[in-house]
Amino acid sequence: MDTRIYLENCNAPASTDPCVGAIVAKNPGSATSETMGQLAPLSLNGDNMLPSIRNRFRAAYALSGKPIPETGFVRVWNLFYLCAANLRQAIKACAAITSPPFCTSESLLPPIVWFAWGKSDKYLDPLKVRFQRLQLQRAFFFDNRQGKVVARIPQNDDFAKHPQGMPGSPVVQFLKNHL
Repeated sequence: MDTRIYLENCNAPASTDPCVGAIVAKNPGSATSETMGQLAPLSLNGDNMLPSIRNRFRAAYALSGKPIPETGFVRVWNLFYLCAANLRQAIKACAAITSPPFCTSESLLPPIVWFAWGKSDKYLDPLKVRFQRLQLQRAFFFDNRQGKVVARIPQNDDFAKHPQGMPGSPVVQFLKNHL
């Protein structure tokens, strides 16, 4: 919960740090924290998504000529918050939970939200609804079928590509113009 990707090194995360954007993914992968309920560094455990997101935002700030806000971060939201590297096992475990937890930060709408939850999935599509109903200033996703960035919240039949294996340039160019 309340996973943050700081764009610069941040030695003392605070609740007042500025959120510059968010990304919506499927579920927490391999990254873990030793503490719960407080802001603390994560152990990535081979998870490449968080550094990839950081690199895309940093590159966009560099290309835009705008400075990265001091202690600025990108928030990570998930369709469900069960940490597991194997998605199918995580979905199965999540299905057994009658009231899965959601991150309270989902009510704090940042200026831009990147959707990266993959293609349609009968188990995941119902979890997308809460994000599809958000009244966002700016939303986008990389449509894997069209091979380009689309500026809207994806629907279930869209393929909102996960950053893994995705070309970085289209997202960086989009972000550069919308930061």
